[in-house]
Amino acid sequence: MTIIYRFRSMDNLIHEYSELEKQELVLASPRYFNDPLEGYQDVFWEGDEVLWENLLRHYLLNLHQVAIICALSDDDETLNEYAIDPKLTRGDLPTDHYRHHFDSVCQSFFDKRGFGRIPSSLSSLPKPLKRKSLQLVLSVIHRSALGSVLETLRTSGMIPESWPQVTNSTDSETVMEILDDLSVAMADEVEEQWLESVASQAAPLNSHAFLQQALQTGVEQLELHKKKEHLLFESFPDRYIREICNSLIHTNWHTLCFAKECTSPPMWATYADEHRGVALMFRADRQTDEPWGELNVTGRTGWQGSEPIYGEITASLYAVDYESPPPEVDFFRFLGTLPLPKLTSAWHSTPDGETSEIVDEILEDQDTWREDLWNHFHSMSTRKLGQWEHEQEVRMVLPDLLGSEDSHRKVTYDISQLEGVVFGIRTKPEDRFEVMKTLSENNRDGDSSPIEFYEMVFDGTNFRKVKLDVY
Repeated sequence: MTIIYRFRSMDNLIHEYSELEKQELVLASPRYFNDPLEGYQDVFWEGDEVLWENLLRHYLLNLHQVAIICALSDDDETLNEYAIDPKLTRGDLPTDHYRHHFDSVCQSFFDKRGFGRIPSSLSSLPKPLKRKSLQLVLSVIHRSALGSVLETLRTSGMIPESWPQVTNSTDSETVMEILDDLSVAMADEVEEQWLESVASQAAPLNSHAFLQQALQTGVEQLELHKKKEHLLFESFPDRYIREICNSLIHTNWHTLCFAKECTSPPMWATYADEHRGVALMFRADRQTDEPWGELNVTGRTGWQGSEPIYGEITASLYAVDYESPPPEVDFFRFLGTLPLPKLTSAWHSTPDGETSEIVDEILEDQDTWREDLWNHFHSMSTRKLGQWEHEQEVRMVLPDLLGSEDSHRKVTYDISQLEGVVFGIRTKPEDRFEVMKTLSENNRDGDSSPIEFYEMVFDGTNFRKVKLDVY
């Protein structure tokens, strides 16, 4: 048995959310983590001409979708949450009319504008493209891609003539020259590192220039039509790459976060309401090969019709790694969240019937492919930057295979798993009383061992917990 600590504020524990009474543990979603780089993977793109053509088709597909949403939507939430759909394929489009429109966009981009040669150039690069380098490439072709999208929609009357025109687009010959220069730069390791550094600054500078220009027009606030323009003309390449990396490689996931110790003042300040909350002490089962054992909880395990099914979940606890670099992931090889038919039709083969070489590599040894994918997932989901090492975090990671919404991102625990409660230096007497009363009522049958109480103190030298013995 080992003890792990979970810091909570009194609002979460007994006031607003009553977690203690319900014996609930709330799973954290990566989008709300305090570390914006948590879950970051060092993704790279290296593939044959088929894979690169399909990436550009997927880019056009989502740009086409975003333009339609911008034409139809009148709220920020749709624009922010649903504009880009990484799992979207041509076959998902709702009607033949939409599919015809998308085919027209591809014909305009690849044939009329001459970008059909770009996939071959991308596949010939001597080294893989990292995130920012790919973003730079997509930014260079973006206005031509957007031009193909808007021209097609404008011709069909799906967007008004008053929409902004696409200017300063880069022609295919110039893009080919840029890719040739990029290929040369990749041969020099120093220039390659410099390129990635410079590329990382391009998107923020372009975005800032757009906002500065909007400010100079005298607007009082950034209205919805300006947000749409910003997404379509400036931020789409960056957002597209972020979305496909977050959604196409690994399934969504949630965590239960604990700490190895409870003696860190910053932890009390950050996660326990400036020392006014508590640290719950949980027993972890050490009868396992995992260093920090396992924890049993009850949560949603499936659906029966429209009703959720709840059952026991046993999950391993992992110490967070603050030293290792982000895992390197080959994007084209590990599109792990797509069903095989969709993966085959949308990514591994072209409309002309060409098939990528990567198909045989994956199918030859699918067991190894799955094992590598889950190893990447484990490394990604249990790693944080070294600046967070003071947290000494231990976490349970639960893949979100069921698409949990907020109401289902909760699990419950048995009161017997609770070893004790540590009160903060500033915890109010009335809150302490309420915690003790709630635990007494939850353990009314007396089957569990008595829960022990502690208090944090500063002894003039150290910040430590002291047991509160009651006789």
